[in-house]
Amino acid sequence: MDFPVIVTAVFGAFVVFGGVMGYVKAASKASLIAGSITGGLLLLAAFLISRGMTAGAILGIVVSLVLISQFGPSLRKKFKLMPNLLMVVLGSITVGTLLFSFFN
Repeated sequence: MDFPVIVTAVFGAFVVFGGVMGYVKAASKASLIAGSITGGLLLLAAFLISRGMTAGAILGIVVSLVLISQFGPSLRKKFKLMPNLLMVVLGSITVGTLLFSFFN
């Protein structure tokens, strides 16, 4: 298994886990739904990348950028390690890894 697949799958798992934790701690159905959808899309992207499909890298980049755009502004307003900083850092690592693999 290559590195972009692992990075994307780990980020997807963190997103799903974060959505579940948001539901458990704050009873936020929106966190559960958004985390499940975006995490599921990242896991799908990892699967597609493992099959050599370019669409997987594109999907992973788009979903990661959406998550960065969601958590980035709230990170600037209120510097919180969880979930804002973690999502921005992991999203940026995923985008960088996928862009690097996409152009190589």
